[in-house]
Amino acid sequence: MEGTMAETRQDMQIHETAPKEPVLRVENLRVSFNSPRGLVRILEGVSFDLHPGEILALVGETGCGKSVTAKTALNLIPQARQYLEGHVWFEGRDLLALSSEELLSIRGKRISMIFQNPQASINPVFTLGEQISRLIRLFLPGEVRSVQQLQGCSATTAIRHIAEEKLREVGLMETERLLKSYAFEISGGMAQRYKIALALLSSPEVLIADEATSALDVTVQAHILRLLSGLCRIKGTAILFITHDLGIAAQICDRIAVMYSGRIVEIGGTAEMFSGPLHPYTRGLLGAVPQLGMEKRLTNIPGMIPDLSHPPAGCRFHPRCGCAKERCSREIPPYRTVKEGHAVACHQDD
Repeated sequence: MEGTMAETRQDMQIHETAPKEPVLRVENLRVSFNSPRGLVRILEGVSFDLHPGEILALVGETGCGKSVTAKTALNLIPQARQYLEGHVWFEGRDLLALSSEELLSIRGKRISMIFQNPQASINPVFTLGEQISRLIRLFLPGEVRSVQQLQGCSATTAIRHIAEEKLREVGLMETERLLKSYAFEISGGMAQRYKIALALLSSPEVLIADEATSALDVTVQAHILRLLSGLCRIKGTAILFITHDLGIAAQICDRIAVMYSGRIVEIGGTAEMFSGPLHPYTRGLLGAVPQLGMEKRLTNIPGMIPDLSHPPAGCRFHPRCGCAKERCSREIPPYRTVKEGHAVACHQDD
């Protein structure tokens, strides 16, 4: 399987090195929510950089804080019931400090997001055609004029041609029917591809893809992965790719950040993470990934993810870790840079 993954990455021409200046920088993000059980600490000091033309995977079990990280980065978490600390820097501006009006020029246009539940994020009142047409008018006025001049048609006809083209790019072929449909009339997979088309309309500098391929069959999934990879290679788009599937992360991602219980426990290049994982949790995740021709049994990580209203002290993984020391239950492990671009938060080799 490792050979196949390496070949796929080579075929997709994924960049192995990233520019020094990040397009998005997340610094010490801490998010907690009020709940009947008390304060729920969802994120505890999440930090990472995202560079132009790079695909960074954010990987971990359900409930580890991946989606909250993405939504917080876009300042989409309701403020009424949350405590928030940290910074999200984009072109020298902290997105968490901007007003709703200031964010209008960034969200959707320069930073787009593909949400985990596509059908819930499609407006049920308007047809798919009405919704994509509005975005084309907003984001692609120059392209609309070009199509008008080329084909000698009205703006409405030009917008329809562009909409059909954008839908075909993500593998949606029955464009005439789709543009007349409402959200409840299409399948989950079609809704996912439609939302991907909307997210790519403005050619954003940053794309946050939250489980973008989870509702798709294998053939369509491969098509979307090639599309996202090409977006990075040709347009320099940076992608934060949120997934629980390490196999997909291995195919298209330059780096992988492994998240557990609100903290990033290890981050490094994809090849290094697969060949020499350092954190026990990373090793546990990799041991649970089936591989072609694999004879040994898959391993499992014992125990359950902790209750974030009463998280364990020290390293949050220590109750499930077979390598835990006494200090793991007392001290939060600091990040150690093992080699350039590869860091881990673990007491194991201290």
